[in-house]
Amino acid sequence: MDVLCVDGDPDSLERTVASVRRELPDAMPRSARTAEAALDLLATDSIDCVVSTLELPDGSGIDLLESVRSSHGPLPFVLAPRAGAGSESLAAAAVEAGVSAYVPSGSEDGDGGRYVRIAACVRDAVEEGIDSTASEHARQLGALHEASVGLIAATSHERVAEVAVAAASDIHGLEASTVYLYDADANVIEPIASTPAALNLSGGPPTYRPGESIVWRVFERGEPEAVEDVPSDPDAYNPDTPIRSQLTLPLDEYGVLVSGSHDPGTFDERDVTLGRILAGNVVAALEQVDRARTLEERNERLDEFVRVVSHDLRNPLAVATGRLELARAELADVGIESEHVSSVEYALDRIEALIDDLLRLARENDADVELEPLRLSALVDHCRGAVDTENATLRTETDRTFRGDRGRVRQCFENLVRNSVEH
Repeated sequence: MDVLCVDGDPDSLERTVASVRRELPDAMPRSARTAEAALDLLATDSIDCVVSTLELPDGSGIDLLESVRSSHGPLPFVLAPRAGAGSESLAAAAVEAGVSAYVPSGSEDGDGGRYVRIAACVRDAVEEGIDSTASEHARQLGALHEASVGLIAATSHERVAEVAVAAASDIHGLEASTVYLYDADANVIEPIASTPAALNLSGGPPTYRPGESIVWRVFERGEPEAVEDVPSDPDAYNPDTPIRSQLTLPLDEYGVLVSGSHDPGTFDERDVTLGRILAGNVVAALEQVDRARTLEERNERLDEFVRVVSHDLRNPLAVATGRLELARAELADVGIESEHVSSVEYALDRIEALIDDLLRLARENDADVELEPLRLSALVDHCRGAVDTENATLRTETDRTFRGDRGRVRQCFENLVRNSVEH
């Protein structure tokens, strides 16, 4: 456990460090004498808790607390004013600023007891922070799971985007999120779904063109970015935006998912990791919508094919068959038998058989395929009884088995044997 002790008084700082080291054997105390030095350490090192007095050379402990909350969120922070510096109003201000623990400056057991209490507050604040972090992680994972269920059920790009922005806001605890999808015809990235808070920002989410925004940069590079200070980014679309930090997640060729915060440095590595998972689920949902749309279009074409085969081909075939019978009757009346009539009749029968086969295949397209072990010799024996083999010899020279759908394989062999005999 790394504990940062901040105090402008060298003696008081030394006693705080010694108390933390003595009372918390697993702690690694660090020290800083100014708020600026403390913030520099926080920016570069991993700190588990901050302990600060009220009086600092470059500000107050309250100011430092507010800066920590702005840049490091719920990092445990213990405020411990030196003797004579505390008050009820100060305690109230500390609580309002989000202090984890407040150690009053007055003490019935002397100054030594104050340092013991500081160490105890550090331990409690860190443990509470761990519990709070675990609870928050569980909440985020629950939100991610719930989003996955909603994404699976979505049937359009618009619905996928709506579920995604709601999930992003829930997972990251933010109100402003937008999904942008790429329009290849116009070569722009346009907003498809936004949370109400995002719609209220400076007239709502804009449409982005190539090279003019962080959003486009992430879309082109295909890697998520957590921007700590949006206005200072060279690709910021609007430097005057109230959004200070932004997490932008690429959605492959589809577009991007953006979440924004009014505070700088809001997003950490865990936010990026959770964002990657959410973005992956969103991409999978968009692909599923596309596959469903493609399948629907294919089925529509298949239905049209069935209609053409069953109506537009059968009707002329029926006419041709009827005309053939009339021709046969007329020839019979004059005592003529023509092999051409028999050939035409055979050809028409083959056409009708082909139509029947095509319709059967089309109607079976959506049927479930049930695979089972099949013996080749048994299938051939079935064909011997189902197909008129005339004088042909049908011989099986293997006992091999394979897996297949019995009905479809049987039909395939029947057609194969029939065609072999007839042609």
